[in-house]
Amino acid sequence: MSENREALPGSLMPFTTEFGGGEQLNASVPGVPSARDIQIAPDKILDVARIIEEQAGALQGKLAQHLSALRINAPSEDVVSTNVVEVWNEVIAGDEGSYERKVRAYVQELRSLAEQLRKAGGTYQLDDEEKAASFGDRRVYPA
Repeated sequence: MSENREALPGSLMPFTTEFGGGEQLNASVPGVPSARDIQIAPDKILDVARIIEEQAGALQGKLAQHLSALRINAPSEDVVSTNVVEVWNEVIAGDEGSYERKVRAYVQELRSLAEQLRKAGGTYQLDDEEKAASFGDRRVYPA
């Protein structure tokens, strides 16, 4: 936790510039599995990719819809209110460690997973066709 040690007028304690406990909230954001970590029936790969892409779009829409509501204005002009609100807004939608950036990265990872699944589906389709072709014409002809 970093602290701003500059003396504030009429203040005896330094102002804390980071919220504690963010690690717990960060831990609640799930990680995105890669295509090699999940098992999908071959005929369902493209359906799963489509569903993941739809969910990424829905999450992105929710972020766009609600992000502005998470940014707040100071309820008054006192030092504590203005500083706390500034830090809150930075944690929500500020630097690289902000929740907004983490959610946007999660959406991008979901889209990447959907693309990996589409590629895997295409590879699986080609592998099946190549295997079938390697057997050639194996029909039984009457003698």
